[in-house]
Amino acid sequence: MWKIIKLDKNLANQISAWEVIERPVSIVKELVENSIDAWATRIKVDIKEWWIKQIIIQDDWNWISYEDLPIVFDKYTTSKIKSIQDLYNIMTFWFRWEALSSIASVSKVEIITKTEKSLVAYSLKSIWWELWKIEEKSWNNWTKIIVNDLFFNTPARLSYLKKPRTEYLKIYEFLQQISLSYPSIWFEFINDWKTVFNFIENQDLKTRIYNIFWDEFSSNLLDIDFEITWLKISWYISDPKVSFSNKNKQILFVNKRIIKSPLISKAISQTYNRYIPHGNNPAYVLNLEVDPTQIDVNVHPRKMEVRFASENNIFRAFYHSIDEKLKNTSLVSDENLTQTSTSFNNWEEKKSYISTIPDSASWNKKYYTWSWTKFKNYSPYKDVTINPAQTNISDSIKFSEKLLDINISNDISITPLWKIIWQLHNSYIIVETENWMKILDQHALAERIIYEKLINNDKSFSVQWLLMWISVNLLPKEISILENNIDFFNKAWFDIEILWWWNIIINSIPDFIKKEDIKDVFLWILEDIWEQDFKKSKTLQEVKNKIFAYTACRSAVKFWDRLSMFEMNKLLRDASLDYSSTCPHGRPVVFEISLDELKNKYER
Repeated sequence: MWKIIKLDKNLANQISAWEVIERPVSIVKELVENSIDAWATRIKVDIKEWWIKQIIIQDDWNWISYEDLPIVFDKYTTSKIKSIQDLYNIMTFWFRWEALSSIASVSKVEIITKTEKSLVAYSLKSIWWELWKIEEKSWNNWTKIIVNDLFFNTPARLSYLKKPRTEYLKIYEFLQQISLSYPSIWFEFINDWKTVFNFIENQDLKTRIYNIFWDEFSSNLLDIDFEITWLKISWYISDPKVSFSNKNKQILFVNKRIIKSPLISKAISQTYNRYIPHGNNPAYVLNLEVDPTQIDVNVHPRKMEVRFASENNIFRAFYHSIDEKLKNTSLVSDENLTQTSTSFNNWEEKKSYISTIPDSASWNKKYYTWSWTKFKNYSPYKDVTINPAQTNISDSIKFSEKLLDINISNDISITPLWKIIWQLHNSYIIVETENWMKILDQHALAERIIYEKLINNDKSFSVQWLLMWISVNLLPKEISILENNIDFFNKAWFDIEILWWWNIIINSIPDFIKKEDIKDVFLWILEDIWEQDFKKSKTLQEVKNKIFAYTACRSAVKFWDRLSMFEMNKLLRDASLDYSSTCPHGRPVVFEISLDELKNKYER
């Protein structure tokens, strides 16, 4: 029979520590949050050899006294709570003080501290909970915690980690995010004696956002200030005239604590769905101030998950506060409308045309009209076949054969495929066959044609070296994706150099891509590679197919482009060579109505 035994204290603590200290960033997170709770105004994070050798956290608050040192590594020791009632009013990051105990179970730790009242500093070391004697040291009033040889006694956990630089980038990302929550605090991050960033104290939040996310987000901020009796939503969301290929610019805080909340993310996503292209993502840095009695922060030791007492009210609050802001924001600027078509002589002529479309004034202010609006979850990047979703339209073959005998030079509405009736709303081409009326999405059709030409001429493309390289600023996660897939980019006609922690330069590009499109195409490819990492299936051909797809999308005729009969004729002639019923992203090209269906509608 199995006998129940009581585990050794050290073994029990080590098992518990694995929930708290999952990877190097966990140590940085716990200690930085401790510093913030201790009212520090300056926090310095210094790592050696990508964190492998050493992690040092310093702050300017003397929060550990000489008397507290003997019990500082004990589990369940804290200065934050004194009774069970305090658990229901937690506003600090740390409420159980498992950080130092957990860190001590998987590393070698030293604490150096000096209070204002003390004449000297004191040092205490711990190796696997074995405390060394307290020693006097020469030190300033800062508190310093040194973590050496992380996971030295848990090789299984060490082997589980990703590459050192990847783990380092997680630390980098966390420090950037937490600095947004506290722009009044000075944050400095150093790696191997080199300063990665240095955010001065008492900055405004907009400046911090610019320092981290650069110009595209920081120049398109909308402020949120929504408050009801027991909650307040504040800070910034992105203007819907800009959107992003990934969710790297989405950060949520509850009472200034970083969290992951599918509930809130879904509310924000649903609000933006009507305003940005489908498949794109908004950016936001939002803080929810909520009564601590309405939230449970004890869901998980890492404290990234929280539980709300009234989830429906939280969902509605985020949905309506953001929707109200977006409703009052003009999504289509004069400049954007002017650029949507080159067929109008001036803005007044375009405005006059738009006013003739029923309900266009109100509709155009609230909804995007780009062809991305209803993309399906499909892309050639996820398909190893050469021509994904290639479906020929067979019902028009006989009709096309008849048209081949006609002298089409006398009637440009006649094409080898269909007869053109006219263009609808500068967006759709109406055509007829012997037994059908078809409505073609002009952008989706043009996109498929360009994609087919690119993919069938794959081997004829080459590298185009740029006279002036293109500089791109990336977030930590994007840098990590690029480093892990740099060979794919090289084989797909890109030459890329990583200059610094966040900056790269592109020296060469595929010769079929416009220079002005490079940044967008490059970031979209990074995002798709990131998604594919979870499926463990990607090939060079998939990478190239994705480049072709985005190039085709950006090069094709757009919505609101007025086409002449000659232009529509050329588009249909190209389509007759190699036609598909979907664009490369899987969105349908054609909507069909049979004559029999029309007769039924009119009861004939």
